[in-house]
Amino acid sequence: MKNLTILTLDEPGVTDFAAARNKLLTTVKTPWVFFLDKDETITPALEREIDKAIHGRSPKDAYLVRRLDTFLGRELHHGETGAVTLLRLARAGWGRWERPVHEVWTPLGPEVQIGLLKNPLLHAPHPTITSFLDKINHYSTLEAKYRHKLGRKSSLFHIAIFPFAKFLQNYFLRLGFLDGTPGFIMAVMMGFHSYLTWTKLYLLWHKK
Repeated sequence: MKNLTILTLDEPGVTDFAAARNKLLTTVKTPWVFFLDKDETITPALEREIDKAIHGRSPKDAYLVRRLDTFLGRELHHGETGAVTLLRLARAGWGRWERPVHEVWTPLGPEVQIGLLKNPLLHAPHPTITSFLDKINHYSTLEAKYRHKLGRKSSLFHIAIFPFAKFLQNYFLRLGFLDGTPGFIMAVMMGFHSYLTWTKLYLLWHKK
């Protein structure tokens, strides 16, 4: 696409995703940039919408994009992943990434205009349960270290209650049950992610 650079982050071994994305930003020579993960796909419809957005008469400073997850062969329209919108398209000097994991792209200026693209970004992050568990293990370690650095504490209450609450939120409140068995498994895995994060945070505070 004209006037646009698509940046893809090579994830294996990354321990600070914000720093890695900010480093990629320094290589951009075009007015616009789009961040695409390796397990994501830009559809032709989304490509046309991006092109129209950045070459329109009055483009926004940045754009959110919806993400549609596929897990175990089924599209997930509910639960934690069902309503995800991510800021992935922006002017090259618009902002910088923050947080080492579950990173967010934040503006440098005080006043910005953010739009929303209608066509989704396709996301197929977990081809197997084993790869899913590997990613959960890696991300929960990074998140626990980040929370430890911020001074957050963990306790038996966090370890015992929060993961179960996470499951209930995703499966019932966010209607994950409507996505069938894949929706149930996803809710369980997100609860397990919470369990690992709070447990690892506890161990960081109590290691000898």
